[in-house]
Amino acid sequence: MGIFKHMGIMRTVLVALAAVAAAVTTTPVIADNSVFHRGIGNEPRTLDPHRAIGTSASILIYDLFEGLMTVDREGRLTYGAAEAYEVSDDGLTYVFRLRENLRWSDGTPKTAEDFVFSFRRLMDPQTAARYASFLYLIENGRAVNTGQADTETLGVSAVDERHLEIRLTNPAPFLPDLMAAVAAVAVPRHAIEQHGQQWTRPANFVGSGAYRLVQAVPQTYLLAERNAYHYDADNVRIERVFYYPLENDSASLQRYRAGELDLTLRYPADQTRWIERNLPGHLRSSPGLGTGFILLNISRPPFDDPRVRRALSLAIDREGIVNRLLEGQVEPAYSLVPPTIDNYTPQKASFHTMSMQERMAEARRLMQEAGFSQRDPLRVAMRYDSQDTNNNIVIAVRAMWRAVGANMEMVNSDFGAVIADARSGNYESALYAWFAAFNDASTFLGTLDSTNRSTNFARYANEEFDALMAAASASPDLDERRALMQQAERVAMEDHALIPVFFYSGQRLVNPVVQGWVDNPRAANLTRYLHIER
Repeated sequence: MGIFKHMGIMRTVLVALAAVAAAVTTTPVIADNSVFHRGIGNEPRTLDPHRAIGTSASILIYDLFEGLMTVDREGRLTYGAAEAYEVSDDGLTYVFRLRENLRWSDGTPKTAEDFVFSFRRLMDPQTAARYASFLYLIENGRAVNTGQADTETLGVSAVDERHLEIRLTNPAPFLPDLMAAVAAVAVPRHAIEQHGQQWTRPANFVGSGAYRLVQAVPQTYLLAERNAYHYDADNVRIERVFYYPLENDSASLQRYRAGELDLTLRYPADQTRWIERNLPGHLRSSPGLGTGFILLNISRPPFDDPRVRRALSLAIDREGIVNRLLEGQVEPAYSLVPPTIDNYTPQKASFHTMSMQERMAEARRLMQEAGFSQRDPLRVAMRYDSQDTNNNIVIAVRAMWRAVGANMEMVNSDFGAVIADARSGNYESALYAWFAAFNDASTFLGTLDSTNRSTNFARYANEEFDALMAAASASPDLDERRALMQQAERVAMEDHALIPVFFYSGQRLVNPVVQGWVDNPRAANLTRYLHIER
């Protein structure tokens, strides 16, 4: 129980820091019901929406910025900066009408030109935006992002101050959903031009969401306050939000139990049953829009050999990992696309009906054909984010692979380092995850596009897959488009482009004092919709 003594000390320190924050920002003392303490997982490396990665960054960006579209309290698509849109008969042109008198958090007017600047910046190759490829559907999007055309040729223009026109290369009925994605928010041209890469620092920060950033203490917390210039500010009931980066699952649970957090994303999976018994009503769960998988660097031998990839996938006991390590919180995955994606049927790897005994026998045979055995094993390093749950999963996978002739070296680091190495190709295998930027199968399948190095970390290249995805993108018929994408996923799963392991669900510890929380597949719970009743 000594750890709780230390937690008491930590709590005292945090209270003191919060007091300093209030003094620094000259904010008056606010009643407890106006303050929200939110645990967010890894500390975001940046809050620039065009460069940010990870769930933690997304949580803040949803509070600090707003796109043409956003989500409501139930995670459903709704209007954001826009109040309406029209679509041309051929489905190639969208015109969004902005709300009247939109303002940035510093009071500067926000117009259609700000969205033009933002989309051009997002697609500019110098920005190195991770999600730029999802906007290749915009006219000249791919050419601009690959440096073959000027940003001014991008199919986005301001008709006037309140009307934004977006021109597409192919019909994309999911475009409004895409406009609610983190990367599609507008960013403040005036702040970026004045402060450069330092524009997201609290002293320079300008946003457009229901909150504005006022302080950031590295490895401790970020503080945001209600944005008085937001069009819905009068309905925002929480005045201040502390976001705490928490990378250790056990410490996160301890702080939550100590009352320091109203919500946390992190807790040890093996404590789930204890939480259900001892903290009834605190554990919130909903099906998610994410897949956990193992990346194999296909550009490197022996992972360019499909026999090796299939063998390593066969050897993974997904049900064992889900039931024994993750306490049944998630579902085993045999496809890249999760079942929660709308208008789509995930295509499972064909071996999903085989018993583990049958899988292991085939895996050993394939590894022997490829030249590996327990006497002469394949040696592979696996990169992973060093949180407790990931460590346990990798330990289990190491044992499973050893049984078929592959010896794994475990290499853990922080989340940002794993991302950087995956993007650069500086890895052999990696435990990774993908969460939908918007509710469409293409957000997952697009990560296997051979021309898309911004998210194709597996270095996968398959002409049949690319052709099917290109045909799907060009199809104006939703049924045909779905069928083509399903064919593409079948190709990728039989080629073992990556190794799906489990589908995420939205797991949170939410104190019952937090009112207005609605579990939803997007796991999008914007602070503006919540209130506290202590």
